[in-house]
Amino acid sequence: MKEYVFTYTKKVLPSGLRVIAKKMVSPLVAINFWAPVGVKDEKPEKNGLSHFFEHMVFKGATNYPASLLSRRVQALGGVMNAGTSLDTTDFYLVVPREYWREALELEIDLLFHPLFDPQEIEKEKMVVIQEIHLDEDDPEERLTHLLYERVFSGTPYGKPILGVEDTVKTFTREDLLEHQKYFYHPANLTLVVVGDVAEEEVFTEAERLVGEFHDVENFVFSPFPTLLSPNQQMVTCSMDVRRYYGAIGFLTEGIREDDFYLLRLLSLILGDGIGSRLNIALREEKKLVDTIHTAYSYYQKAGIFAIFYTFSQGEKEKIEEEIQKEVRNLIFNPPEEEELMRGKNLLRSSLFSVLETTSGTAELLGRFDVTDNIDRVVRHFFNLGSFKSEDIVEMARKYLDFERATFIFIEPGA
Repeated sequence: MKEYVFTYTKKVLPSGLRVIAKKMVSPLVAINFWAPVGVKDEKPEKNGLSHFFEHMVFKGATNYPASLLSRRVQALGGVMNAGTSLDTTDFYLVVPREYWREALELEIDLLFHPLFDPQEIEKEKMVVIQEIHLDEDDPEERLTHLLYERVFSGTPYGKPILGVEDTVKTFTREDLLEHQKYFYHPANLTLVVVGDVAEEEVFTEAERLVGEFHDVENFVFSPFPTLLSPNQQMVTCSMDVRRYYGAIGFLTEGIREDDFYLLRLLSLILGDGIGSRLNIALREEKKLVDTIHTAYSYYQKAGIFAIFYTFSQGEKEKIEEEIQKEVRNLIFNPPEEEELMRGKNLLRSSLFSVLETTSGTAELLGRFDVTDNIDRVVRHFFNLGSFKSEDIVEMARKYLDFERATFIFIEPGA
């Protein structure tokens, strides 16, 4: 396979802002700001504040009050949005190349000079509370929430990203200003610009717009609690649904550990797509489930390897028994070369699909810069050829212990 070279340039400006630039032939330029702040950094009584902050910065800034912000983005032909996770919050804007400077200035105004109008805060509370209720009515979302709550019990990772109604109702303008003061200063941010722009132009423009910033406030973080692999847990609840939803979750290490890529590969082999072992055995051959798939969700401090399934008719116990049988089968009958190659090719394809676009490339660079080390992550991607069947078996033995698994089940009912 021809070697793929991935290059970018990173500088730390005098203000402390980390800037990553990558020149890429495209009519569009992606501009992303990433902050290493998410649910893990919130006080329990302010759960959901990171997500609420993300919502509120779009409600107007000093130079673009109220709806002028979204109007200006559309006038530039741009698309703007944001996202919050357990570890991070990011803001992105994609515009035609000729408007990248104005777009960067707009994003800086949005993050450093938001208005946080009290009336808009009250309106937005109702929007977020409605989001929370919609999630509560969605069986797949509820399944995931219950899984995280139990596997990550006792840590911030067990809290919902949106928060809960009782916490959201308490948010004030002062909460948002304090959140901004502690987390949204240049020394805590990464700016990523990807597109057909000279890298030095990016650094010069960023330094001009940000300049020297005020002294950083000291903020004392509570240490992240040690995550201990839980004992076996079983949770069953009822919802107004027509089929059954199940999940089996296992606590794993996170993105900063070398097992990260092997766990991704294990997920692809065991339960990703029609060619995966669980799909072939439980869906295609035995017809025990309507759907089944695995997912490895990875964060700074830990991760979850999960098996999700649904069925309309059948027995949960039989399905769980067959899932355990397939995991044991993987251990005693390691993946053959064709199966291993399928997983590696799917991983490669997923990376190359991301790198096809300016927005995908910017997201990859930003996310890994604030959660890990870009070079280490990319090196593992391009080192897939060294992964062997015995490595996959080791991951299954190490993490997929059903005696310590968390079983979540949602059944039809009132």
